[in-house]
Amino acid sequence: MLLGVLVAWFGLVRTPIPTAVEEGKATIPLWRMTAMGAASLPVLALSSPLADLELVATRRLRSMQRRYLAGLSGVCAVTYLALCAIVLHPSVVVIIARSWVAWFGLALVAGAALGWRLAWALPSAVAVVLWYWGYSGHERYQWWEFSARPHDDLPSLVLSIALLAAGLTAYAATPWRRRFWAFVMPRRRR
Repeated sequence: MLLGVLVAWFGLVRTPIPTAVEEGKATIPLWRMTAMGAASLPVLALSSPLADLELVATRRLRSMQRRYLAGLSGVCAVTYLALCAIVLHPSVVVIIARSWVAWFGLALVAGAALGWRLAWALPSAVAVVLWYWGYSGHERYQWWEFSARPHDDLPSLVLSIALLAAGLTAYAATPWRRRFWAFVMPRRRR
């Protein structure tokens, strides 16, 4: 909610950033930075000091964790987007929603691979790549820069959905499921 208030207050402020393009100075609005944080927070909430109990997680605990993640991410997304809609144009809110989906997927991948406390790591690394190499100059962006392309850009939408699908797949790939698939589909020996 605090990030949504920040966007409502400072969302249109443009911040200079370094880019790979030599022409002029690139600036990005603050809402592009806060969208990544707002999407990573629900995944960071999965971190728990009771990690030893989660190692022997039962179906009930895993089911509760899924409901918790779904509910918290839904509440965070709706609250954040509603606060953004107060000051930003509806087409910009659509861009924020699209990028929120992608950032959330990246946070899920990072949380599943690195641990829930480090769910911010992959979105942060991808943000550096997007913001540095995604700018083409003269307010134009690469096709893969999902946080800045126009609201009706199809490649950005497909990429965002693919990142969300990758995140949900990584989240669903629990250790016991990975062991099951390794048993069902053994590797070929050469």
